[in-house]
Amino acid sequence: MGNLILQTHQVHTTDIFSFRTVGYPSFPHEWLSQVLFGAVYNWLGLDGIVLLTGLVIMLTWGIVFYQTLHSSKSFFSALILIALGVAASQIHVLPRPHIFTYLLTAIWITLLENMNENKTRSWWVLPLVMLLWVNMHGMFVLGIIILGIYLVGDFLDQPSIAWFRSQKTKSLLLGGGLSLIATFFSPSGPRIWEAIASLGSNTYLTSKIPEYQSADFHLPETWPFIIIILLTIVGFARTSEKASWIDILLVVSFTGIALYTSRMIPLFAIVAAPIAAKAISNLARWEYAQSRLFAVEENIFKINSTSNGLIWIFAIVLLTAVLLRSGNRIDPEGRGNVFDLRFFPVEALSWLEAHPQDGHMFNEFDWGGYLLLELWPNQQIFMDGHTHIYGEALTREYEQVIALGTGWEEILKKYDVRWVIMRRDAPLVKALSASDNWKIAYEDTTAIILISK
Repeated sequence: MGNLILQTHQVHTTDIFSFRTVGYPSFPHEWLSQVLFGAVYNWLGLDGIVLLTGLVIMLTWGIVFYQTLHSSKSFFSALILIALGVAASQIHVLPRPHIFTYLLTAIWITLLENMNENKTRSWWVLPLVMLLWVNMHGMFVLGIIILGIYLVGDFLDQPSIAWFRSQKTKSLLLGGGLSLIATFFSPSGPRIWEAIASLGSNTYLTSKIPEYQSADFHLPETWPFIIIILLTIVGFARTSEKASWIDILLVVSFTGIALYTSRMIPLFAIVAAPIAAKAISNLARWEYAQSRLFAVEENIFKINSTSNGLIWIFAIVLLTAVLLRSGNRIDPEGRGNVFDLRFFPVEALSWLEAHPQDGHMFNEFDWGGYLLLELWPNQQIFMDGHTHIYGEALTREYEQVIALGTGWEEILKKYDVRWVIMRRDAPLVKALSASDNWKIAYEDTTAIILISK
């Protein structure tokens, strides 16, 4: 999609990638992210995708670190909570447009924290960030929700008529109102809200997507998330300083949605790390005020503050870009950033390049995007991960075929499917191989291609 926009200078609002959904509404809620991914892919291939993802993640946690250090006034607390936050976020750090929401959430909260400290002149930056956010990723709605939490929490901390008259409140309301208006300025206009609301509203579709499910807390990768929650509870319970309603509402709301869906755990970590660090540092100062550890911490902080961390981020990215651009492979295995033969039909696509197929295909769901990257526009796919375009009815058709449900053969006839590319061990492959109407045209250890006779 990013390459298509770069080539045509047009953002499509209807689907063109699946023969089943041509002309269906396709709300481009992440078109600007796709353009950035397309540009770096054209420049460095998959190396560019990985490099851009690394840069965004480093900038995100760089900003969160400085915010954590500012709120906690404790170098050690900031380091510990950032380390836990980064570890917790690994559950959903992928080279996809949602990483820009991580970065923009960190920037958004930093702006709101500045305004909460009565630095109200920066209110005009909020709508500019939101204008960027609404075109980068559909989770821009989080920004509006977070701003609402700041308004409600600030009022609860000082409920009075004077609150409505304060400059901070006026600035928050003005910045928030203009930010809400800014959400209408995308290729989808106001309908973007309708599209985002529909993404998580269908329980059937969300039940089929693992990242929408709750995390398995028996797995070690979820334990940093649990530790952050526990540290926050201990900090709130034992600190001498009363927690603000803003901090309480942020932690409670993001803990709730992170428990409900694992894809929100990184955002919980971004939001909660500064709050947890502040609570823990307050607790440490209250319980161990005379500890020599604070003197050691101050000395280390002075040494650390002589270097600018953001400069190192850009220096590392620049050096890595030069190495990758010159053809160096810097991963331990020396393979470089490539599509893994064990998970993607790389060899099958090489065969298809020499033996192109005519007619509609039926494809493995997880390979939809890869097939589009390699075969479109000569081939359209049956389905990929954009379930919000296909909807429940078309998704159920796909499931009916792969599960060999009643009438699965009729669905293939309905769409005049002429060839199939699937994993070798798929039940559909066994069923078609046993049929007199299909034959195996190609197979390897990962994929198999069958064509109708």
